[in-house]
Amino acid sequence: MKGRLGSALGVFGAVAVLGVTFPLAAHAATGDFTYHTQPGNVPHTLTNPIDGRCYPVGRQVQGLTVNNTDRRAVMYVEKNCRNATAEELDPGQWVDNSSFMSVQFSS
Repeated sequence: MKGRLGSALGVFGAVAVLGVTFPLAAHAATGDFTYHTQPGNVPHTLTNPIDGRCYPVGRQVQGLTVNNTDRRAVMYVEKNCRNATAEELDPGQWVDNSSFMSVQFSS
C-alpha cells in the first residue's frame, strides 16, 4: 500500500510541475477579420486571431473593416492596444469607414 501511495504522489507531483511549466494554450477566435490600409485601399486579413493578443496594423487603417470572427474586436487609435478605443465590432459586424492602429480580440 505504501508503495502505491508513493507512486501516486510522484505522478501527481509530476503532473503539477508540468501544469506550471506548460500553461494551457491561448484561445483563438474562429474566422477572419479584414481591414484596409491607405493609400491604395489594400485589404489585409487576420485569420483565427488569438484572444488578448494585440495586433498592430502598421499603417493607418481607413475604410471597410469586417469582423467575421466569433469574438468581439476592439480597435485602438494607438499601435499598442492601449488608451483610447477607436471602435468595437461584435462578431459579424462591419463598418464602412473605420480608422485605427491596432486591434485586440476578446470573448
